[in-house]
Amino acid sequence: MPPSSEFSRSGTPVLLSAPGLSVVALVLFVLFATLVAGAFWPVQLLNPLWQLRLAGSLVDGAPFALLGLALLQIAVELGPHDPLLLRRQRLCSQLAVAVALGFLLLMPLQGVAGLQQSRSTTSAQSSRIQAAERRLVALRQAVASANSNEEINQRLQRLQGPVLGPADLAQPLPLLKAQVGVALDQAAQQIARERQATPPADPWRLLPELLRNGIACLALALGFAALAVRPGSEVSLLQEWQGGWGRWQRRLRKRRASRLGGTSDAEYIRQLRGEDD
Repeated sequence: MPPSSEFSRSGTPVLLSAPGLSVVALVLFVLFATLVAGAFWPVQLLNPLWQLRLAGSLVDGAPFALLGLALLQIAVELGPHDPLLLRRQRLCSQLAVAVALGFLLLMPLQGVAGLQQSRSTTSAQSSRIQAAERRLVALRQAVASANSNEEINQRLQRLQGPVLGPADLAQPLPLLKAQVGVALDQAAQQIARERQATPPADPWRLLPELLRNGIACLALALGFAALAVRPGSEVSLLQEWQGGWGRWQRRLRKRRASRLGGTSDAEYIRQLRGEDD
């Protein structure tokens, strides 16, 4: 194999060249968009199940976009004089600001959607069981008040009860009522088993899953913030957050010291030494 197929003209391996890394980054971006698009359609903004499915897709596919952004940054370091590559990296870094903030917002949104979906599922199961119990009561009353086999059959058909065959209708009325009563008792036992198997509404049951998704969203938000740059800024979004956090801590210490009635001994010693707070 000729050397030119493995190395660029500058001696850098083609795989580690700026154009090669840029192409790999674009492939990763396309993979991320494909994964998200599969969960995005059909759009059901108010459906908690759709919200959870989309959030799960974003969390699972985000490492592809994060890796692509990192590779694009490395490509710029290898080819700092490529104007197209610089514009692409600048645009992706600015878009990463919205992505980082989006993952921070996704943390509470996933919790709310999970609780709504849990309540909706429990409520649907409870409503279904209650409707079956009401229909069973209506069937018992219809059979008990019937005066003939044909009347029992008509009432069962109207209430979507057990289906009676010609042999059933040929039986005496008391025997037919007893036979239908046994079938209704079996249905009542099945409903009771379903009620016992239905878990009670317990929001704490979702806590492990919500914690896992929340930690994943926080980690992804920090990862994208480390590579995101706001327009007009010279530092990453993560560095801005760290600087804001440090300034907030310094203001908090100063307020605490003022509430205590003056400067603490340790702070006074640091001031004498000329150290900055």
